[in-house]
Amino acid sequence: MNESEFLESVRNTSIRILNRKGIFEDIVSEVTGGKMIRPRAIFAISNAYGATDSNRFVPLAASTEIVHLASLFHDDVIDNGMIRRGRPTLNTRYGNLISILAGDYFYSTASHLVLENYPVEVARIFAHSVSYMTLMELKQATMRWNINLSQGEYFDIIRGKTGALFSASFESVGIILGMDDTMQLHLREAGMLFGEIFQITDDLLDFVGTKTGKSRLKDISEGDITLPAILLIERDREFKSLIEEYFASKGNNKESLDRLTSIIDKNSGLSETINGIIEERRILIDSHLSSVSGFNKERFLPLLNSIIKRDR
Repeated sequence: MNESEFLESVRNTSIRILNRKGIFEDIVSEVTGGKMIRPRAIFAISNAYGATDSNRFVPLAASTEIVHLASLFHDDVIDNGMIRRGRPTLNTRYGNLISILAGDYFYSTASHLVLENYPVEVARIFAHSVSYMTLMELKQATMRWNINLSQGEYFDIIRGKTGALFSASFESVGIILGMDDTMQLHLREAGMLFGEIFQITDDLLDFVGTKTGKSRLKDISEGDITLPAILLIERDREFKSLIEEYFASKGNNKESLDRLTSIIDKNSGLSETINGIIEERRILIDSHLSSVSGFNKERFLPLLNSIIKRDR
């Protein structure tokens, strides 16, 4: 089974498991879009270890994608998001109540799918990752419009809201394949670092803009401070003053947002600094995976590199 076949199987499994209670087909259809980075990572990790039966990992991959979608449903309610993946968001189409309940249904269904198909240890790890993810989403929400978010707090948040599910997925692959505790630990740490890289890159693209013309500074406009903003606040007094002004207005001072964009464009060294932070994590991932006996990194690195080099 190649990656395309694996992802198609993940989509079909997700649709089947979600639609068995007769939920709206329009809601279930959300699983057909997106980059499916989490299922792709599970496929890459299992393939790099030489797993011959990829079907064993389809329920795990489907569960991670369903959890990810649940978090997006809730995010769009919190952020009043209108467009997602080129179409109106669920809350735009059906309202906040349906979006929240759909997210709850997706969360619970994903947990059930893991419990039905894997040892209780995998279910425990999966449940912990969802709890950790939700806790850090809550922490981020309480820190909105707070210019004083530290780097330590930022990394706490992204480890929970993004890294935890990758970490649980990588470790679960190790459990399913019968790896010993030490190798499972290396996969767990590699997954966490992979998630950090994914989120840092995402935050940088939002900050500096993308080649695709996607709107930028969405995080700041919603009151969220990310790593690029933290670093620039430390470096540039004018940027700090403007973001304080913008946050004091709770996002109503659009002129300040335009001026922030201009200052960011003048700070070309910021991307280099963040790329250095990403590179540190890439090296650590390489080290962890090198410690997994029988792991062929060349089958995994293309996905990691595509995450780092993406422009959208």
